[in-house]
Amino acid sequence: MDAVTYVFDEDGFYVRLANRLLDQAPWYRPAFRHGHGLCLKLDGLAKGLDPATYAQLLQQPVSAGLLALGLPKFMATTLGAASAFGTKKLLAALPVGHLTKALRALIPLACPNLEVCPARADVLKTYASPALAVELKALTQR
Repeated sequence: MDAVTYVFDEDGFYVRLANRLLDQAPWYRPAFRHGHGLCLKLDGLAKGLDPATYAQLLQQPVSAGLLALGLPKFMATTLGAASAFGTKKLLAALPVGHLTKALRALIPLACPNLEVCPARADVLKTYASPALAVELKALTQR
């Protein structure tokens, strides 16, 4: 199964996670309601994670680390919470490469229009990775 099929599976992990993010998004904020605010936040987090930052963040709860990186509270809470799909933490103990790819894999699921999305180039580079499906599956099996 390729990454696009895996990520866009309507009963799959990534669709459910994206739906949780969208359900929690502050739609009263114009950037989230009409634009690419969520896309930009996910892409910015993916860009902002470097090994040194990530290593320091592992010493605190996932949601606290995501807040420290500047994510809005609804995103930090959703991504850092114990999963509704199991007892594992969604992002805990992931290698940085897997984490950045997982965040970028969510963008097309939440994006109002990927054709004009400011994160489009980064998303396309991520989806071009031949090992993406394997890495994304690994996240859901932790």
